[in-house]
Formats: sequence, structure tokens, C-alpha cells
Amino acid sequence: IFHTYADFDIKLVPQSRGVVLEIKNAPAQSFVDDKIIRGIQEHLSSALRDIIYTDFKILARQTSPTSEQITDSVFMILRNADAIKPNMTPNLVVCWGGHSIPREEYDYAKHVGYELGLRNLDIITGCGIGAMKGPMKGAAVGHAKQQFKNGRYLGISEPGIIASESPNAIVNELVIMPDIEKRLEAFVRLGHSFIVFPGGVGTVEEIFYLLSILLHPENKQGIPLVFAGPESCRDYFETLDKFLRRCLGDKVAELYQIVIGEPATVGQIIRDSVDQVHLARRDSQDAYYFNWQLHIDP
Repeated sequence: IFHTYADFDIKLVPQSRGVVLEIKNAPAQSFVDDKIIRGIQEHLSSALRDIIYTDFKILARQTSPTSEQITDSVFMILRNADAIKPNMTPNLVVCWGGHSIPREEYDYAKHVGYELGLRNLDIITGCGIGAMKGPMKGAAVGHAKQQFKNGRYLGISEPGIIASESPNAIVNELVIMPDIEKRLEAFVRLGHSFIVFPGGVGTVEEIFYLLSILLHPENKQGIPLVFAGPESCRDYFETLDKFLRRCLGDKVAELYQIVIGEPATVGQIIRDSVDQVHLARRDSQDAYYFNWQLHIDP
């Protein structure tokens, strides 16, 4: 990429009311009729916003933060990015999975996203391609069919990832967390239900992160978790299930469901799960927009 666009440059120009991004020799596909595409401009602004805020308001004030301070930092970054929506009922579904997947798996993820969109559910992913783009693209069509005009396609990344993989074009809210650990916590604090599509070691890391939290004795309320994929992925999930049972014991299987095929079934399970989360949050008087009661061990 650097070789192809060797003359590309971007500079920060301080002004009295803020900062201007001065862009030189940007790729032509970023423009339409000599005007930068609105989504790309928003993504640039989001990256600048989060990196500056994190450096000056979060990292500069912390040397060895406690677990509670880390959670507060995650909340503050998300709130500053306007990812915290206090006046909305729970409807955020986190979708994890690989960025380099076969066409059949991508089409399946897109179909699942479509079923979620038809049920007015919003999507959070790692903002990349593959299993991160598919659910967003499908949900956008489902939202359009339901004339749901305020669909949220929230992408959460971090500096190392965003530097090597740009956000997909469906993302309309981009948040750059300062590191992988805070990125993972942002997912579990924001999400009301989780779907995991097939992926590589990064996806398995995300699964272990979530399961380690759910297995902690202080976390009485679970988080709905579904493993989903097409028929071609049956062996993948059987292997994953055996691996998790061997590592963590057979009881861990109570924390997730495996659905092969049947995208509509996945959509219905997630819709019912999100409704149950809504009732549980209301009964416990926990915030709808951020899972404060979730305990994450240091």
C-alpha cells in the first residue's frame, strides 16, 4: 500500500477552533466529483478524535490503573465517541469472526445480518472485512426493508489494526480504542448478545476472553452467545466445542449455543436473547447502554 501511494501525505494543521486534516495525493477512489466521500471523511475524523482524546485525557493521566479505572477509561472513550446511547432499549449484537473467509461463509454471515436487520437489531463488529462486513451489509438491507432509518453499524478497532486494515464502507460509527484489551472490553460492555462466525486465532482469543468473564463466579447474569456458520463449518465448530470443553470443562458448553445453517433461527434466538437482557437489566436497574455490573478480573 505504501509503495502504491508513495506520494500520499496527511498533516495536522492547528487552527483557533480545532484541527484541520490536510490531505495530499489521496487515492482517487476516495473522491466523487472532486469531493471526498462522506463516510471516509467521518472515519478520518473518528480516528483523529479518539487518538487525541485517548492520549490527552486517558493515557496521560494513568500510570498503573486499577481494573475499575480501566473500565472507566473504556466508558469515557466510548462516551466521547458518542457510542453510548442512553435513551435506547438494548439492541446491539456483537459479531465476531475471521476477516479472511470463503465466499460461502461470507454469504452466510450476510444472511444472518439480514435476519438481524429485519428484527431491528444493530450490529457491532471489529469494523473490517469478511465476517465483520457481512453482518453489517445484511443488516443494512434488513433495516431498509423494515424502513428502520437509524440503523447502527458500529466498528471498534485499535491503532495497530486500523493502520493495516481500513474500516469497511458500511461502518457509520467508528471507535478507535487504545489497545486490544480495551477494545475487547468495549465489546462486552456494549453488546447485548454475541454471534461468533468461523475465524482464526484472533476469533478464538475473543471467545476465550468472553468465556473467562462469564465463568467468573461474580458474574451471575450471563451474556447470550451463539456460534453460527454454514453446513461447511460443522467440523470447525465441533472441533472448537471439543477444544473448549477440554480446556475449561464440559460445563462451559452451557454458556453458548451452536447453530449450523438456518440464519432465520439465529436471528430469532438473538432477538429473544436481547429481549431477555432487556428484562434482566430493567429488573437489576443496570444501564441499558453499558454493562456496569459485569466483573472483569484484573
